[in-house]
Amino acid sequence: MLLAALLASCGGGGSGAATPAPVTPVGVTPGTTACSVRVVADSIVEAGKSAGATALGCTSTLADVSWTQISGPAITLLAARSPTVSFEAGTVGTVRLRADVHLMDGSAASASADVVVSAALGGSFVTVRADHSVRPGTATSVRAWPTLFGADTVRDIVWTQIDGPSVTMDTTDSRVLLLTAPVSTTDTVLKFRAVMTTSSGRQDQDEVMIGVEAQGAKPNGYLFDSTERVHVYRSAGLYGPVLARCAYDISLYYQDGLRNNFCSAATLPLLQTEAGVGAIPSVAQIMGRVLVSHDFLGANFEQFLLTQDTQGDFRRLLAGVSSIVLGAHVRPSYYTPATGAIYLDANNLWLTPEQRDVVTEVPDYRLAFDDALHYSAFGRLVKNNSYARRNFSSTARITRSTEELVLEIGRLLYHELSHASDFFPPGQRDLSGTQSIYANVVSRISAQTLASDALANQFPLQSSEMKALGQVLFQGALASDAQKAYSGADVGRFFAADRASDDYAYSIHQGSNSREDLAMLFEEFMMSYRHGVQYDIAFTSLYAPGMRAEQVIVGWGERGRIAEAAIKPRLKLVLAQIAPWIEPGVVDSLPAPILMRAGVSWDANLAISADSAFAQPSSLRMGVAGAPARTGTEDLKLRAHR
Repeated sequence: MLLAALLASCGGGGSGAATPAPVTPVGVTPGTTACSVRVVADSIVEAGKSAGATALGCTSTLADVSWTQISGPAITLLAARSPTVSFEAGTVGTVRLRADVHLMDGSAASASADVVVSAALGGSFVTVRADHSVRPGTATSVRAWPTLFGADTVRDIVWTQIDGPSVTMDTTDSRVLLLTAPVSTTDTVLKFRAVMTTSSGRQDQDEVMIGVEAQGAKPNGYLFDSTERVHVYRSAGLYGPVLARCAYDISLYYQDGLRNNFCSAATLPLLQTEAGVGAIPSVAQIMGRVLVSHDFLGANFEQFLLTQDTQGDFRRLLAGVSSIVLGAHVRPSYYTPATGAIYLDANNLWLTPEQRDVVTEVPDYRLAFDDALHYSAFGRLVKNNSYARRNFSSTARITRSTEELVLEIGRLLYHELSHASDFFPPGQRDLSGTQSIYANVVSRISAQTLASDALANQFPLQSSEMKALGQVLFQGALASDAQKAYSGADVGRFFAADRASDDYAYSIHQGSNSREDLAMLFEEFMMSYRHGVQYDIAFTSLYAPGMRAEQVIVGWGERGRIAEAAIKPRLKLVLAQIAPWIEPGVVDSLPAPILMRAGVSWDANLAISADSAFAQPSSLRMGVAGAPARTGTEDLKLRAHR
């Protein structure tokens, strides 16, 4: 497709053929050269490919933007509140788009662009998805999607940057372009071209644009490295006007208790305050606290709460947060008591291929921390000796149901909301409105009186080897020679002799107890108790790209570890502290744990039972002192999965 820069001050847009009549931006007198907003758009695109347009401020940055289709064959704009929109061109015709914007200087403007959709040429072709916008310093991605006919296969895909400030392109996977948006003090556009050559010698190309929005400088003591553009999902919510400013703004900072600009708990309280003491928040109240990068994220989240929260667990847990941020570039997901908000990766909420296209494929930065180690950690969700979760291959156009989101956003919510309830359990949500949310909890953090502190004091983790490995795996410490020599069996011995349910429990920040220990216990319990899903964990031979599942040999592994005798008391403490509506005694009804058979493959350890030849009694006893999908790379444990 051809990309043409269109200045809004000079008219709306153009196509590869004739130039349409000018469309004058709001606030610009015809005949003048003043520019409030300009649009860069594809001028022509073949049917079957995707097209895009981006709005950029000329002299002021965009406060908000709204895209509308004015005419032409009907299309869907999933990012209508973003500066950049992308759409699937399905029918021949001319699509006219208009961007209505408000700028930071208080002015308003509009601009339009025409995109001509021409007939498909036939034969194999490639399309790049999806055009989008990011803020400076944000890591992002686009993917080339080949459509092949007959016996054609892809020989290669070559990427080139054709416009905008130069960036470093990572095309290790030739179908995916990874990059980091450059620093820019003005709105700008990056353009890239992917050229595909097939086995038959056919070549086809497609271009994609990534808008880079200028953003204010970070203050001293900044809370966020970067933020993405989000908007309130339900503008009628009581706290809609303050959500972004209090929960997800690049200007937020904290230097100390006196030098910070955190919102008070009266300005943006916990959801419990809005619901009432002891009450369960309604879905409507929850959705009034949601910030989204794309509206479909809010819609999918709302539908999930309406249909999948049959026991009210999620709503009870959400009472402990101030807001929920759902972002296409949030990775990893996290909770912070600084704002009282949770920030959730959109990869857990898409339902259609088009929705998935807007979600970044940039890997979690922590995955590289274990590169020097010579074993691998594998994990999976299991139900009835089968995978509980489907494989969502990144190279396939997949649709999934709201019910399937229990294994995606559901388990993520159990995890992140357990963090929120660690800091603000049900009995400690009556906050001082004159103080910030963080100021309300900082004394308990300092005194180490959180639920996770009680867990660490009463039932401490004790493996020095696992604690040291945790610093490598999750905090980025350099591996020692001894650690580099560990086998999967070695790590399994260290792990089995302690009382964590997952190796992520050893993600411990200096000066504090493990918060992830509590979160993993709660997540795994809720998935087993409410959904009948057990977690497998194994330490194996070192996995290398290209290996088959049967080549990965288990050194040590276990299913349903949370039901170990030494772990049950820890789990009961967690439930009593953060989920008092659940009777702790139900822990005793969890399915018994099963050890995997060492020396055989990860794949062969899927179908196991307590009385099978693959099972052995667990060696873990009370007296011990005191995360994916199909086999292969997707079972490789995402150590930084939370």
